Amino acid sequence: MNWMKQISSDKVLVGLVAVIVVGMSFIYLGKGAVDPSQSLQAKSAQTNISATNTKIGLLEKELESKLQTNLLMMNGVGKVQVSVSFMTGLKNEYARNNNVTKRTNKETDKTGGTRETTEITENNQVVLPSGSSQPVMVMEDRPEIAGILVIAEGARDAKVREGIHSAVQTLLNIPSARITVVPMGEV
Repeated sequence: MNWMKQISSDKVLVGLVAVIVVGMSFIYLGKGAVDPSQSLQAKSAQTNISATNTKIGLLEKELESKLQTNLLMMNGVGKVQVSVSFMTGLKNEYARNNNVTKRTNKETDKTGGTRETTEITENNQVVLPSGSSQPVMVMEDRPEIAGILVIAEGARDAKVREGIHSAVQTLLNIPSARITVVPMGEV
C-alpha cells in the first residue's frame, strides 16, 4: 500500500514538472511573437519587391505589359489587368570548349604477359572571351508559362471573353487550360 502512494505522488510530481516546462516554453516562444497578419504582410511585400527585381520578375512584367497593350486595342475589352506566372526559370546555353585526351599504355612483364591501360581525360570548359568574366551565350530560352489570368471589363460578354482567350492563346502558343479570363468587378 505504501508503494502505491509513492507511485501516485511520483506521477503527480512528473505531471507538475511537465506543466511547468510547457508553460515556460510558451512564455519563451511568446517573447518574439509578432502579429501573424503583420508578418504575412511583410513577407508578401518582400516577395513582391524581390520578384520584380529578378530576371524572371522582369520578364513576367514585360509580358504582362505587352499582353495588356494588345488586349486594350481589341474591341469591347475595356479596362484590363493581366497577370503572368512562369513554371520554370530562364534556360541559358553557353559555348563550351570540349577537349578529349586519350592515352594508352602497354606494359609487358618478365613472364611475357601484357597489360594495356587506357586513360581518357575530358575537359569541358565554358568559353570566356579574353578579358571578360561573362561566358559566351549560345542560346537563351524564355521560361515556360504556368498560367495567365486576364481580368477585363468586357469579359462579361461571352464573345469578348472568347476573343481575349483566343488572342492570348495565339500570342503565347500555350494550352487553353493555362488561360483564365474573368470579368472585372465593380469598383
